[in-house]
Amino acid sequence: MMKSLALALALTGSAWAGTSSKAPIPPPQEPDLWHWFIGGSAGYLVDFEEPLYTGHIGVDTPWKVGGWDVALYLEAGYTDKDQTTSVIDPNVVVAVVRTPLTAELEVIPLTFNVKLERQLTGNLNAYFGGGIGVAFTDFSARAAFSPGPVPSINVSQDDTVFAAQLFAGLIYNFTPNFEVYGGARWIYIDSGNNIPSGLDVDFDSDFDFELGARFTF
Repeated sequence: MMKSLALALALTGSAWAGTSSKAPIPPPQEPDLWHWFIGGSAGYLVDFEEPLYTGHIGVDTPWKVGGWDVALYLEAGYTDKDQTTSVIDPNVVVAVVRTPLTAELEVIPLTFNVKLERQLTGNLNAYFGGGIGVAFTDFSARAAFSPGPVPSINVSQDDTVFAAQLFAGLIYNFTPNFEVYGGARWIYIDSGNNIPSGLDVDFDSDFDFELGARFTF
């Protein structure tokens, strides 16, 4: 009798031992390979001789091209130039009298860009890419002549034109979420403004040398 009871208790214990109240361990989650970033830069246009400021927002993708990481981003920029020159007042015939002519050109490029990046060594990376989009231009010129039959100059032209750019440079990663970069870009703008002769405010293509920073989140 005692042997039968011990055998029954042993079988019961074995049955309970095979049953666990713990939930099964879930499989590990796939890493998130899409990372959003924001950034901006300040540069100098060689021919236009004015600063170019940019800001951008985009995403690092899991895609690779020949070992280069691919990022996509939207970028907006801003530059402008003022110039004051002089023109002959047509109402004065006794003497050559010149009157000031003030002109200004504002350029706001908006482009969609593809950036390729790969590690060189340690925290140092190289990048290059390009983008296309549009540019919003605003040209104005003003000159007030003396009273007479010739009206004063007051020109204002707004336009939306094609824009494109190519860029390359180096990136240094201070942390996994913060980096600085420096490089050069060639930017082309199909300016449709009719700039009067003698004014040096036209913009068609130019090289820009820049420094910028980017934050990933």
